[in-house]
Amino acid sequence: MTKIFEKQLLIKGIALSLATMAMLACGHLGDRTTVVYGRVFDQNHIPVDSIMVLLSGSRLKGSVDLKSTYTDENGDYEIALEVPRKFGDIDVGIPYGDDNPKFEKIYRQATDIKGQQRPMIGKKTQWDFQLEPK
Repeated sequence: MTKIFEKQLLIKGIALSLATMAMLACGHLGDRTTVVYGRVFDQNHIPVDSIMVLLSGSRLKGSVDLKSTYTDENGDYEIALEVPRKFGDIDVGIPYGDDNPKFEKIYRQATDIKGQQRPMIGKKTQWDFQLEPK
């Protein structure tokens, strides 16, 4: 009777392992597809176009720029990315620099809207910004 029980246990273990491998192959477990979207507007709540929004990945040795996009004529943006496993957290921001001339020329900073849930790997998150003029 114990040999039959051991065989049944072995078969169940193999079946569970095969099911887990199939789910991983299909992307059902550990999906790191991340979408961050939102709107960028000024102090008067008017949408601002042509502003770069940057998604960065965080790890022990600092952060790395992963993907960026620009806001459209309605101030909307969306970044979709399969975040590499070496990153434990992500952050979204509006950077200064040559690639973001409209922001650098007109605005002094971008403020996150209070009460927003921080972007998380594997989730879809809305993240809006308000720009403060110089």
